[in-house]
Amino acid sequence: MNTGLSFDAALLAGGRSTRFGADKAFLDWEGMPLYAFQLRKLAALAPGKIWLSTNPDQSFPAILEGVDRINDESPDLGPLGGLIRIFESSTADYILVLAVDLPLLNIPFLKELIEAEQGTVPKRNGYWEPLAGLYPRREMLEILLQARQQDQRKLQHILGTAESLGHIEALIVTDNQNELFSNLNTPESFENMVRGSFDEAAPIQRYRVDAGWKELTDVVAREDPLEVRINGKSIAVMMRTPGHDDELATGFLITESVIKSADEISEIAHCPDVDPEGIGNTLDVRLNHDPDFEDLTRHVFTSSSCGVCGKATIESVFQNFPPVETTLQPGEKLILSLSGKLREAQETFDRTGGLHASALFDAEGNLLLTREDVGRHNALDKVIGRSFLDGMDTSQMILLVSGRISFELMQKALAARIGVVAGISAPSSLAVSLAKESGQTLVGFLRERGFNLYSGQLG
Repeated sequence: MNTGLSFDAALLAGGRSTRFGADKAFLDWEGMPLYAFQLRKLAALAPGKIWLSTNPDQSFPAILEGVDRINDESPDLGPLGGLIRIFESSTADYILVLAVDLPLLNIPFLKELIEAEQGTVPKRNGYWEPLAGLYPRREMLEILLQARQQDQRKLQHILGTAESLGHIEALIVTDNQNELFSNLNTPESFENMVRGSFDEAAPIQRYRVDAGWKELTDVVAREDPLEVRINGKSIAVMMRTPGHDDELATGFLITESVIKSADEISEIAHCPDVDPEGIGNTLDVRLNHDPDFEDLTRHVFTSSSCGVCGKATIESVFQNFPPVETTLQPGEKLILSLSGKLREAQETFDRTGGLHASALFDAEGNLLLTREDVGRHNALDKVIGRSFLDGMDTSQMILLVSGRISFELMQKALAARIGVVAGISAPSSLAVSLAKESGQTLVGFLRERGFNLYSGQLG
């Protein structure tokens, strides 16, 4: 980060929760212990030092290199004890503090605190969020020691004192930032957060034959690109649902015969230097040898050096395939008729029950072309290929796919200039985002009695 601020970072990981019934620091979060996930986040901010405040009886086997552990010898004081130990141990001008049980608090927000270049603590709905703030070390240490002497443990009161003395200022949390401060207090809250990391909310219009149109919020599976590097060299970008990325990368390298054993892996680390939004979509697998990169047989995407995220991926698509401009707006009855026509045309599926299909329909709903394949991407490529070989104008056609609608399928449809895409199953989050930005109409969960409209308009 380009800032003249001298600061250390500190992770508070020694708290106990009787309501949770477990040590929150060791919960599995995106395939690693939660404390390791949070430490990586702090390391991405390039502090002078990183401090880890813990209880003496806790064991932390995966502490990052350069992290100094300090024990909170006064757990009865709550966060106050950990803060005092951190401020006594550090020599930096400022300390960026983060609690281990705030996993949704992201790097952009933490950067906002640092870039203020003064004591800054979030304030939400009139209350301080003291466990995610940038503190002036010397001034706050004096206030904390005085509070301990007076047996004052309420951080709200302590921060009020610090504000009145001009040592800190409030950073007001906006409504769309409230979720960042979701706290892991119960097993139910943990389950909800984990579930939320695998899906996203999407506003839709739902049509039912017997009830008409209704606006509501649907949940779509999250999809993001993951760039995999080996010893710093980019080798692949794959689309996936985030979580357990180290397992995905390892499995990919094994199935591509790049490695034969997990013993060849020295470390698997996210790359914060190329991931400015801190979403963990760039992974470097550090091997104890340099592999033969020519052995890679799988077709892979290329990626830019600035990192990989859903937004960057969509922007790169538009460099080759601009948004579509289509006037085609089929009606509800026409859309409802498509799935039955496709099903009647799936001859091989009737015999095997194991094939995907893609089909093109004209503006009147007439089936023009259908292809089947064990791979849904292959089925679509065949349809697109045939239509181009025959010189068909796909801009006034409707594409129907038999399975889930992924980002890659929407990208292929965009490349073919197809403006209306429907699927029997659900779209992914990135497919919905691409459809909205590309001007494509996207229909999912198409059944005989209804469907969901995720993007665009129908006639």
